[in-house]
Amino acid sequence: MASLEELQQLAELFDIVYYEVSGRRADGFDLAGEDADEASDDDRADIQLMQRLEGDRLAIRTRARVVTSEGRLVADVAAVFRTPEPVIVPVVIARRFAEVIATPVTRPYLREAIHQSAVKLGIAPPLLPILDLEDIGLVPAASRLEQR
Repeated sequence: MASLEELQQLAELFDIVYYEVSGRRADGFDLAGEDADEASDDDRADIQLMQRLEGDRLAIRTRARVVTSEGRLVADVAAVFRTPEPVIVPVVIARRFAEVIATPVTRPYLREAIHQSAVKLGIAPPLLPILDLEDIGLVPAASRLEQR
């Protein structure tokens, strides 16, 4: 795979997969123990980007963990792309594909999951920040990513 454009032309969106959608109101729970660090007056969103390449499938996952004074919300969504045949993708191209192509695909699903969880819990739906891909780490979880 020589370029982002080549991968973009070969890769077809195949599926959207939810790995986790969860939420917990802050009131009504004893936050002692593992959840004690979640009680916060400062709203925050931790967003992680992950990738996996196996054969002809490239999955880009976006996971958001949002903590507000009212509760904790988690959404973990992947866009799964497939190519006509197995490919080997250099890490730099896989990263750009995740940033430029896949993240805009997963972002609306992530926002919807966070919003709907908040609504169901009866807490104020948080707005996710503009995604600054320089600030989040891309976690390669792939066995066939070329190191260059």
